[in-house]
Amino acid sequence: MNNIDVEKLSHEELYDLYRRIVRRINALHRSKVVEKLQEFDIGDEVSFEHEGDIITGTVIRVNKKTLTVRSERGNWYISPALASKIPFTLKNRWS
Repeated sequence: MNNIDVEKLSHEELYDLYRRIVRRINALHRSKVVEKLQEFDIGDEVSFEHEGDIITGTVIRVNKKTLTVRSERGNWYISPALASKIPFTLKNRWS
């Protein structure tokens, strides 16, 4: 990794470096979101926490950045990082 002596950079150079760092961080974040979204399919049963409650529902849409989840409490748009798949079991199927 290149060592950059920030003490020697001008204001303009520092600002350019800052913009490049922010773009890179945003790109890494977007790639993580896309990767996590690929774990979910329409119809998956998921759970997530909201204000101390555990909400369960069904994925009805996989959006660019979020999942749309339908629950008894309505539709939710949640980050895929907050959702956990509920494993399919025969109990779920027959209850």
